[in-house]
Amino acid sequence: MQVAEVLEVLEALFQTSKHPDITDVRRYGQDTEPGGNSPAGVRVYYSTGSTGMLWAAVGKPAPAPASLPAEMPAPRERARRTLAFAVQLLDFARPEEFTSWEPCAFTGVHSSPSGVKITCRDGSAVHLRATATTGPGGIAGEPNEDPHPDYQIPEGVRSWRQEVGARSAVSR
Repeated sequence: MQVAEVLEVLEALFQTSKHPDITDVRRYGQDTEPGGNSPAGVRVYYSTGSTGMLWAAVGKPAPAPASLPAEMPAPRERARRTLAFAVQLLDFARPEEFTSWEPCAFTGVHSSPSGVKITCRDGSAVHLRATATTGPGGIAGEPNEDPHPDYQIPEGVRSWRQEVGARSAVSR
């Protein structure tokens, strides 16, 4: 499975999640394989102006499996929060394109987990690194507490293919 196909699934899951803190979701990067100068990824834009990114990274040495925190990380931890939300979406939607996904820790990265390993139905694996940028207020502009603690993933995430297909048909 190609990196682009994995990113398409994640982009669709983030879009159909309709999370009230997410203002936009976009793909970026030109590389079709990890390790180039323009890594391909999905950027999630938040209401504070911050972004969280999941981008194709070289998985060598292989990142070690890592556990997510028991509770959703605070918005001040955008990279880990974006990663944790992506894993929640995958757990909820269970895309047939993938056989498994697990948080992992990349060598040399101080935050753990720092990415996710996605194993595809064809046996290939894609490693995505989680990073973030802060909005205009910097880290001080990020809430310490979840601004939407009652958010529930909508059922539409399970049928993301139909939701995305319907949206693109309308926008043509």
